Amino acid sequence: MFAKSLPKKRGVVGVVAAAAAAAGMMLATAPAAEAVPGDCTISSGSSLSSLCTSGTGQHRIHAVLNPLDPRLPQRIILGDWAPVGQASVVSNPWGAAYVVNAWADRID
Repeated sequence: MFAKSLPKKRGVVGVVAAAAAAAGMMLATAPAAEAVPGDCTISSGSSLSSLCTSGTGQHRIHAVLNPLDPRLPQRIILGDWAPVGQASVVSNPWGAAYVVNAWADRID
């Protein structure tokens, strides 16, 4: 009876060992963790820009502008996505005085 159960135990041990080895391979080959961009600065004037200098991933300038005519709704403007270290820039058609708020959207 012991001889019959021994191969089953070896089979279970072999499956567990193979699973552990596969898990170890997955951990060893996992990609480096990405971090949301940080240390972002916003510049405002005839154009709006964001520049993030730390982390990985991408960012873009996002701004809300008051209209020239107060009867009209606010306007949202977005820059293109840019990698860390490069600026996201968008034209500001009405000038800095009309910027209600501006920030950097960030993704990893």
